Amino acid sequence: MIRKILTFNGLDNVSFTTEEYVPPEGGCVLFTDFSTVSPGTELFSIREGRPVQPGYIRTGHTADGQHCFVFPSMAESSAGHCNLHAPGPGSLLLPLPDGLPPELAGFLRFINIGLHPFCRRKPLPERVAVIGLGPVGNLAAQTSKLLGCDTTGVDPSPGRRKLAARCGIGRAIPPEDFNTRERQFDLVIDTVCSSSSLEASARSLKDGGGCSMVGIVKDGPFAASQLCREIWNRDLHFESGWEMKNPLSRTEQNLKRGLNWVLAGGYTLRPLLSGIVEPEPEAIRAAYRNLADHPGDCFCYALDWRRLSERSSRRRAGYQ
Repeated sequence: MIRKILTFNGLDNVSFTTEEYVPPEGGCVLFTDFSTVSPGTELFSIREGRPVQPGYIRTGHTADGQHCFVFPSMAESSAGHCNLHAPGPGSLLLPLPDGLPPELAGFLRFINIGLHPFCRRKPLPERVAVIGLGPVGNLAAQTSKLLGCDTTGVDPSPGRRKLAARCGIGRAIPPEDFNTRERQFDLVIDTVCSSSSLEASARSLKDGGGCSMVGIVKDGPFAASQLCREIWNRDLHFESGWEMKNPLSRTEQNLKRGLNWVLAGGYTLRPLLSGIVEPEPEAIRAAYRNLADHPGDCFCYALDWRRLSERSSRRRAGYQ
């Protein structure tokens, strides 16, 4: 079987690495239907300029037609933009029902990320702020509302705040407004984790409140001693929001919970998809460039691998 893997060497240098793929013995090949771009994580690594094979969100089907969402192990959390792969034993396959549009199924990963901070809190927080209204933040705010929390979204982009309103997030404010909020929130979900957002998180939390650091923590001028002083004086809790730290059993529960909410109409997903892209280098390059240059207007893309996967699946059937 021939496997094609999306490869970047800088933002505008897009190609496919092609290889003969031999599945591991006993491995079940999953032919990719769609892979979903995670703009924050992927652009962060691509902009470093070294060759990278991004992608960790993928749905596909087995040779007998079972459609699945893939939650990969840490070892398989890259090179997800490919036409086929045999997930290892540490990865989770979640069967997908026919009623879920396959191009939207990748949003389950973002739902899981945003649900993770709430699993650690009993009782649930009354007032929640979500910093950054990209795919993770938008869906974290939607989850917060589903759970009955009073929810405020924060983003500098008017386009993203407008999109949040379309998704039922009634209160979305710019950072300069959030910076004036002192001791108002029980939980802050920080999908940005910059020096300025962490400082604003500390300021906005009630005494005893917590911040879930979902984003990759960035370097910046905010002194560790200043943050630690706030934590010490006011019993604040800053913790990792990295969902890969969850046991796989908890992740499976979260994914099933999110899937049930999606099927029940609890989430607004369609407006979050800026487009569906054929797996052609120029089309992919343009989509990633849009995400980098116009983040307020271009939100998230799904890559449609079905044509290539069907070809591979037919070859596989003939081989067997």
